[in-house]
Formats: sequence, structure tokens, C-alpha cells
Amino acid sequence: MADYADDVVAAAQTLGHPPVLLGWSMGGLAAMMAARACAAVACVGLAPSAPARATDRSIPLRRGMFGAEVYGITSSSPSDQPTMPDLDLEERRIALASLGHESQLARDERAAGIVIGLLPCPLLIVTGTADTFWPRERYDTLPLVAEHLVADGASHWGLVLNRRVLATLVPVVLEWVERQPAEADG
Repeated sequence: MADYADDVVAAAQTLGHPPVLLGWSMGGLAAMMAARACAAVACVGLAPSAPARATDRSIPLRRGMFGAEVYGITSSSPSDQPTMPDLDLEERRIALASLGHESQLARDERAAGIVIGLLPCPLLIVTGTADTFWPRERYDTLPLVAEHLVADGASHWGLVLNRRVLATLVPVVLEWVERQPAEADG
């Protein structure tokens, strides 16, 4: 996970100004991990893997890769995707085309718990009511101060691919981001 966060920091350092970081799922946790090092002005996590209060050292950290079947995606057919109930066929095709193998080590590190500490910036956690992996309730014990936004009808995938959800979600998130410097200054 630290490698992913380091990549975010390296990209942010090329901007020439403090960034707003946004990440989805595992990328949301990487964004939170990178926020301090790149002096982020705000961080938005779209159903992010949540940081922990402590690391459980009893969880083994394994090398290797895993596939989308871990998340219930067992078919290559866009019409057979129960984890994407809010996506139309084209959106499901896009989701399926984006799949690849993921790091088992990063997955185990998240399971063991990534401790971040305090964020140097405001945090917005966005969840969807149809997300069975990271529903709003999973953030009730989040060890960080965060504002929450819930997208009605959005699945985990819907937070980034459902055009109908994005049409209403994007303006609300942008408005939240635009408020942050004014709130920090005031």
C-alpha cells in the first residue's frame, strides 16, 4: 500500500500546487495515506478501503495476485453481474474491461489494518446505498474525522461508472471541494 501512496505523492509533486486527492476503493485509502506528504487541500474517498486504529500483526501478509472473483465477479458477461445492479450494459462492459489482477500483499495489508493518523485536510467519504462491499455503516468507526455523502442507488462500481448517479454526484462533490479552501481560510 505504501508503494501506491508513494505513486500518488510523486504524481502530486508534479502539479506545482497542493492537490485535491480523490480515490475509489483501494485508491481512496492510498489517497488518504498520501494526503500529508503532498499537503493535500482536501481528500475525497469514493467507498474507500478504510484506515484502521491499529494493525493486526496476526494477519499473514502474502505475495501474489488475485482476481475479480474475490469481489463476486465470476462471469465475463455484462448481463451477469450481480455486484453491478445499477449499471447498464455499456457501463458493465467498461467495468469488466478495467479488471486485472491485484496485489494480494496490498489486500492483506488492508485486512491487517493501515494506520494513517490525522489527515492534514478535510475528508469526504462518498458511499452508495446499493454498495454491499463498503456501505455507509462500515465507516461508523472510522478513526478519522470525515463528512459523509451517500449516493442513492449507487453500487460500489456505480460511484465511478453509473452515468445517472454521476450526473448528480459530481456537482455535489465539486461544490464540497470548492468550499474547502474558503473554510480553511475562514
